[in-house]
Amino acid sequence: MSIRRFFLLSLLTGTSLAGAIPAFAQVASAPPPAESALDEVVVTGTRASLEHSLDIKRQTLGVVDSISAEDIGKLPDQNVAESLQRVPGVSIDRDQGEGRFITVRGFGPEFNTVLLNGRVLATDNPGREFSFDILPPELVSGADVYKTSSAEFQDGGIGSTVNLRTARPTDHRGFFVAGSLGGKYNSEASKTTPTGSLLASYTTPDDRFGILGSLVYDKRDQRAKRAYALGWLVDQTAGNLTGVAVEGGTGQSVDTSSRERIGGTVALDWHLNDQLMLTVDGLYSKYKVDSVTNSIGYFSDPADIISATANSNGTVTHYVRGALGDLHTDISVGGLAPRDAQTYQIGTNLKWTPGERTTITTDLSWSRATNNGKDKNPLVVVGLSDAAFNPTWDINPGQPSPSYSNVAPLTDAADARGHFSRLTGDNTSDDVKQVRIEGQQKFDGVFNTLKFGFLGSRREKVDNYYETPFDWECAYCGYQLPLPANLNLLHVFNSGSGQFLGSSTLPTQWLTFNPAQMQAYFLTDAALAHSLPFFSGPAIAQYGKTYAGEFKPQQSSSVLERSYAFYLQGELGGHVGNMPWSASAGLREVLTRLKADGTAQDLIALTPIPGDNTNLAQTLSDPLPVSATNNYHYLLPSFTARLNLTDELVARVAGSRTLTRPTLSDLGFGQSYTTRPPNQFFVTGNGNPYLKPYLAWNADSSLDYYLNRVSYASIAGFYKKISNFVSQVGVQRELLGYDFLDTRLRNAQSATVYGAEFTLQTTFDFLPSPLDGFGVSANYTKVTSSQTFDPSLTTQVFNVEGLSDSANIVLFYEKGPVQIRGAYNWRAGFLRHTNNGFVAGQPENVDSYGQYDASASYAIRPNLSIYIQAVNITNAFSRSYQAYEERLLSLEETGRQLQFGVRGHF
Repeated sequence: MSIRRFFLLSLLTGTSLAGAIPAFAQVASAPPPAESALDEVVVTGTRASLEHSLDIKRQTLGVVDSISAEDIGKLPDQNVAESLQRVPGVSIDRDQGEGRFITVRGFGPEFNTVLLNGRVLATDNPGREFSFDILPPELVSGADVYKTSSAEFQDGGIGSTVNLRTARPTDHRGFFVAGSLGGKYNSEASKTTPTGSLLASYTTPDDRFGILGSLVYDKRDQRAKRAYALGWLVDQTAGNLTGVAVEGGTGQSVDTSSRERIGGTVALDWHLNDQLMLTVDGLYSKYKVDSVTNSIGYFSDPADIISATANSNGTVTHYVRGALGDLHTDISVGGLAPRDAQTYQIGTNLKWTPGERTTITTDLSWSRATNNGKDKNPLVVVGLSDAAFNPTWDINPGQPSPSYSNVAPLTDAADARGHFSRLTGDNTSDDVKQVRIEGQQKFDGVFNTLKFGFLGSRREKVDNYYETPFDWECAYCGYQLPLPANLNLLHVFNSGSGQFLGSSTLPTQWLTFNPAQMQAYFLTDAALAHSLPFFSGPAIAQYGKTYAGEFKPQQSSSVLERSYAFYLQGELGGHVGNMPWSASAGLREVLTRLKADGTAQDLIALTPIPGDNTNLAQTLSDPLPVSATNNYHYLLPSFTARLNLTDELVARVAGSRTLTRPTLSDLGFGQSYTTRPPNQFFVTGNGNPYLKPYLAWNADSSLDYYLNRVSYASIAGFYKKISNFVSQVGVQRELLGYDFLDTRLRNAQSATVYGAEFTLQTTFDFLPSPLDGFGVSANYTKVTSSQTFDPSLTTQVFNVEGLSDSANIVLFYEKGPVQIRGAYNWRAGFLRHTNNGFVAGQPENVDSYGQYDASASYAIRPNLSIYIQAVNITNAFSRSYQAYEERLLSLEETGRQLQFGVRGHF
């Protein structure tokens, strides 16, 4: 058996088949291509992408994986995040079934620096984590995931540095046009929506000047079904049981949303002369989500339970409530977190080459992102009284979700009464300005390159929260308002055909209404006659008859961050015997100056609400402006080396120190209060401006075996020792006679994270035609932490959150005009939060998730093809739970997604 076959078979037996198709990407810091003994073969399509990706991997000193479109606008997934999940070690978080955030080697979105053409892109999120769903895939021609660091890399990514690339005018010579037109269909929404893209570029015959423009429109209608619990209350007394966990509220909802993306890019490449090269890039993206959420829900009261049973984990599995009428069935209409996001970026780069060995580059960029969410998230609640019933809750073994029975009829409009109404939303802005100056000098000999540079950055994040004043939104709390039948405000909502989430115990129909029409009735004089006097009277006088949101300074923040970095890096190369080697070593000095502004307010009174024992009216002190500063600096060394043991076998080692600044939403001021009797009393600190950055010492190694120009096998190991982890630390505290759990962000602990990646990519060219068109790409990532989660330890305050194994496998076929691709992505279960204030201060876990996708295309002509793509073919559900698997938090179904259309270029 040859060495090549032995190495391939060893990795096949030791690696789970789960993979990515990394693809061509130009890497700015990659050294010149190494000479290859392999024969020159011209390939196209999928094989070209694989070949170019392999070239990048061979040439780069550190560990990098890439993806790209086979052609303009042909990334094979819904967005860039979903393509990145095919890369070893990368997994994603989904929003309504679409990839939004990435996790790399177990480190979540806040630990990954995401750049667009080498520049920070502002984000509409409250933090600094990047939402990939704002970018239509047609705007991005490729992405590079750097898993090792060097001094020249922009700091911030303990997990990785990801550089997204847009198309360049010089990608094609002369006049070039490419476009696509198609539709999207969601199995739950049962609607087809349009999608289309257009790109045009021109370069002069001498290639000294080029210009490009692109435009994309994409609309997606989505429907998601969800069953949920409002956290589990631990150490409760329920009936004759003590020290047990009781769900804090059970419900189900249907989110119906329309997601619209409009985007475009412009680019210019201009060789001003033989020494000066000017490039300009611009991007615009608008992403808007309009949604309606129809829900039913039941609040829990352990004191009202007359009988209960529990399992060995202390989880109540069945209970019966007294027929006191305290429990109402809430019928609510609201929406998803409002998103009306716009993102801009413009950057210019001037590259000066005064001599063959000297390069000086100056790069200026500005980016801004906004989200106009004020008053765009309504929540209106009416209730059905369960008086004279004994509501019964059951965990339903064998069913996907718990449910209630023996409650008021869910479609009886005569029993409905108005309860609660509000408007909420954030106005968020993010401004980023950067200047980067870099130089490179080449030499003869072992020490061959000196690189140096400076980066200055100014980032300001402002998040302003608005909400209807409490004494106005709760004017009818306690189900005070009759809803006259002659107004026809209510009708029956049908959640869809068949069972809800496959359950035989969950209802599929309940009452619903138009929230704007219901709020209009709530504001009439006839309705106000039924309101709570000590709420509505002062509220009408102060705010008028409107539910418009009031600025909430305590839940808003402003953070200004200035950072500066200087680096010096040397590169070396030579031979050990006949084995070529190369290495780099460098130092990066990072300085950060932070200023946070906010408002402090104390809780000075809690008032019972007549007829509503599930909430208390809060009175806060007058707002007091507060501010704080935090300055720090760190030295970040790095070293990387590569040794070509043979033409096919390459070894790499790397070591570095990296940092990740706390996400911007964790650096503001303020706190919020949750006051829901009998046992949900929480003070949640919204931020801490004195947080230190996460710091990590990293060690990496890899061994890659290149079977041919398209195929390879690889094993990589990594080790990270991280300090200054930020955790929600909870402390019991008494306020106004009530026991509160006060949770605050603190730099709490250190931990180590280590693991390995196994990758195989090969085509079956050795098989007879037509089987030689097949190929496979597979990878598996194993991640482990020194800190382990134990659900029986209720006093835990720290764990490394988000760590999970992941795996991919892609099977593809390409022969003549036919391309077919099937993919499976899997992520193991993981701990999302150790101490989540939104689920009763308890842990939140996420179940393992696997998804099958497929795509196919047929070239009618060399420059024209039709395509079809199916996402989540088996309609996989996502699920989360609290500490123990039976304590369900959320079960969600987003349906199957189908996309089809035509692509062409000339």
